[in-house]
Amino acid sequence: MQALEFDVREALDLYGPRRAIRDMATALDFPRSAGQELAIVVSELVSNILKYGVRGSLRFEVVNSQQHGAGIQVVARDEGPPFYDLELALRDGFDDRGPIDPGTLLKRGGLGTGMGAIVRMTDSFQVEPSVTGKEIRVVRYRQRPKGRAPAR
Repeated sequence: MQALEFDVREALDLYGPRRAIRDMATALDFPRSAGQELAIVVSELVSNILKYGVRGSLRFEVVNSQQHGAGIQVVARDEGPPFYDLELALRDGFDDRGPIDPGTLLKRGGLGTGMGAIVRMTDSFQVEPSVTGKEIRVVRYRQRPKGRAPAR
């Protein structure tokens, strides 16, 4: 299966990648809920590119692991600032600077759980800073590693 790439410049750039990741998951015989979770991961990554970066891109590709079998790798790249504090950003209700004021959540367009949700719905998570921004790389396997919640 060929890798897929998408530019992210505006809110409408969300729909193509969401559909494509669900289609890729279906083609690889992932459980239906895993495809839906991957669509949420893609939504969160696109949202973060648009909120915190200037522009970015997504790349999806099939990966295979001897230990876990088939998986889908999602790579999100953006042009924008690095994480101030990644550990904070991974906590629900926080961004990379600290707790999110509940009064601003509606204006931000989310619940403040995006980065944590990405980690919970994938099997590996890496962030690499670059000269112009950052790259977030996640993988979800069809057979989730032991200790992870199984897809229904």
